[in-house]
Amino acid sequence: MIRLKTRTGFRDELDMTPLIDVVFILLLFFVIAASFTVRGLDVELPPAKATRAITGKIIEIRLLENGSFIVDDVPVTREDLPYRVHDLVRLLKSEPGQLVLVAAPKAPVEALVFLVDQVRRNGGEKLMVAAVAPQGDGR
Repeated sequence: MIRLKTRTGFRDELDMTPLIDVVFILLLFFVIAASFTVRGLDVELPPAKATRAITGKIIEIRLLENGSFIVDDVPVTREDLPYRVHDLVRLLKSEPGQLVLVAAPKAPVEALVFLVDQVRRNGGEKLMVAAVAPQGDGR
């Protein structure tokens, strides 16, 4: 008859090597992914090829190069902009007119997206973007 040895005890320790490998791989993945999100992309938009004059009541929102806003020649903080845009959209629904964005050429794109988002959130359907008439245009 064959005698089989029975194990009397179990190993109490776990092999941590695979766990440490996975943690280092995850750490490496997140460090590389974070380095891509820190960098920005400088975008210079081209000038408009065609422009047309706007008639009626015009409410102008200026976006400056430093990312600040001026609404109807009054500086508005980023925190107050949603409330001001809400009032403007309600005004334009009762009176015909246009909401016009005049952005500086080197204005941050993030501020532009923020402004457009605020207009859309408050029910604004049309936001005109002002452009400079092309040079040599006979109009």
